[in-house]
Amino acid sequence: MEDTLVVLNDRDGGSDLLREAAAYATGADADLILYSPLSEEQFEESVSSLDQIGRIENKDYSDEEAIGIAEQIADSLAAEALDDVDVEWSVVTDVTDEPDADRIIDLAEKRGCDHLFTIGQQRSPTGKAVFGDTTQKLILNFPGYVTVSMN
Repeated sequence: MEDTLVVLNDRDGGSDLLREAAAYATGADADLILYSPLSEEQFEESVSSLDQIGRIENKDYSDEEAIGIAEQIADSLAAEALDDVDVEWSVVTDVTDEPDADRIIDLAEKRGCDHLFTIGQQRSPTGKAVFGDTTQKLILNFPGYVTVSMN
C-alpha cells in the first residue's frame, strides 16, 4: 500500500483530519506524510524570533532552522492527535503563501502517496457547500483518492 499525504493548514480541524487519516492509514497499512506549509509571514516571524534568540545566545540561525519550526509544530500536533494510534508519520514543509494543488500533487507523487486528506472550506456564508479552488483542483487532478474534511 502507498503512503497517505495529509495537508495541514491554519484552519481548525487539523486534529480531526489527522485522526481520520490515521484511521485510514492503520487499516491500509500506510504511513502518513504531513505537509505543513509555512506562509511568508510565518516564516519571517520565525526568522525574526530566531534572530532575537541568536543575539542573546550569540549564535546565527539559518533559514532552514526557521523552517524547522513549522516541522516541529506539525510534529507536535501529530503526536498529540495520534498518541493512541499505531501509525508512522513524517513531516514535510516549505514556504508558500498559498499551497497550490500542483505543488501538493507533485509532493504526493514524489512521496508515493495514493491518498490525500485535506480540509475544505465554504466560499460563501450562505451555506453552499462549494469547495475552495485548491481543493477542487486536488479532487479533479490527483490520480488517487482525495478525502476532504469540511469545517
